[in-house]
Amino acid sequence: MLTKIREKVEFWLEGIAKILLKAKFTPNFLTILGFCLSLMAAYFYAVPRFFWYFWIGGTLLFVSSFCDVLDGVVARISGKNTILGGFLDSLMDRYSDTAAIFGITYHFAQTSIFYVSGYIWGFLAIAGSITVSYTRAKAESLNIKLEGVGLAERPERILIIIGSSVFLHPEISLVILTILTNVTVFQRTIFTFKKLKKLE
Repeated sequence: MLTKIREKVEFWLEGIAKILLKAKFTPNFLTILGFCLSLMAAYFYAVPRFFWYFWIGGTLLFVSSFCDVLDGVVARISGKNTILGGFLDSLMDRYSDTAAIFGITYHFAQTSIFYVSGYIWGFLAIAGSITVSYTRAKAESLNIKLEGVGLAERPERILIIIGSSVFLHPEISLVILTILTNVTVFQRTIFTFKKLKKLE
């Protein structure tokens, strides 16, 4: 869903990307910067000394995800869209996702969320998030495009964490992510099976 919204604001993103290019920002720098910001967000989630630490975590995660959007745009309009850059971007995205969810899980590991340990919710949320990405990578290796398929692509997952942080309850995002990511895996699996059946 958010992928379609991104297409509508592509013009504005290109404008920002051109400014960044003039400031000598490279796609790989933005990728690494986004990853570092996600690590900082994970810290504020893991050891929130004050309630507003969750707001800081959410803000850092938002800026991190914005960097992730811009690195691709900068790469495209600068002609620096390389295979290595794409690989690095995908790799850092996986680590960034895991870092944010791990930070929340670390803090709420001993908390009962809907009568289930926060540790369990966190484990399932991380597993679901990674598998969502894996299903897309595997399907694309079979020439099946999965972009836009499923309820919880990466932009939606980030938005869920940020939204729950605004209300000072990031632990709720673990529950929502557990459900939606695994539903997304199921949706993508069914979609891929149908496509492969047609190719037989």
